[in-house]
Amino acid sequence: MTTRKSGISITRRGVATVPAMGHGEEMRWLLLALFVAALLWFFAGQKESPMAQQTFEAEQVAYFEAAGWRAYYNRDWPRVLGLMIQLNREQFGMSWPSAILASVDVVRASVAFAPVDNDIPAATKHLTNYYAKARRAAGIRAGAEELAGLEMDYWVIHRRLANERKAAPDHKGDLTPMVDALTALHEALFDVTPEIARRSAELRAQAAARVDRITGSYSEDMEADWLKIETDLQAAYGVIGQDGPLSSQK
Repeated sequence: MTTRKSGISITRRGVATVPAMGHGEEMRWLLLALFVAALLWFFAGQKESPMAQQTFEAEQVAYFEAAGWRAYYNRDWPRVLGLMIQLNREQFGMSWPSAILASVDVVRASVAFAPVDNDIPAATKHLTNYYAKARRAAGIRAGAEELAGLEMDYWVIHRRLANERKAAPDHKGDLTPMVDALTALHEALFDVTPEIARRSAELRAQAAARVDRITGSYSEDMEADWLKIETDLQAAYGVIGQDGPLSSQK
């Protein structure tokens, strides 16, 4: 089945596998990625254009996001970089050079946000650079600063709610603030109706809550939870694909 979202098609097919990347110094890998991107840009001479014919596969995106979460919480930045390159190619149809450079933006944003005493302005700046590349490749209508702000709202709320649930005796809590944040992000990013955006956000927030059980050390079965996380994400992106063609392309 194939549906179209603002120039992005979503099809349902098999899930890819990604070989693990080893640990290494963050800056070394970032510089290496930039060097490779420069070579690709020079030799391939690819031009970025809005993705009119690219496909967006729900299972593929779900896999890359779930694996990316796992790598992020392991602080495995080289693996985060590799997964994000593939996610950018799949979800936004970026050229190889743009996908690599955008992945560096995400890793830098993640590194800035990860510590307890994080640097939210720096992380948001890197996310703005990331979304500038994403919207150029996929023809997204919302602005890069708007998308970066919505993404950062979600990151901040997710962390706060995760800490609250970890501290609660029963590890339960209200996910509504995270659902609200993701609804706003999905509506802007995918240009879907508020109803579709919210259903997708509910599923993605459910996946995030499962991640928090693992990182909070109160998961009863971590591997089972990781599988459920990927399933929730598949459903979240599948809901977006079921909304049918949009009235206009981003």
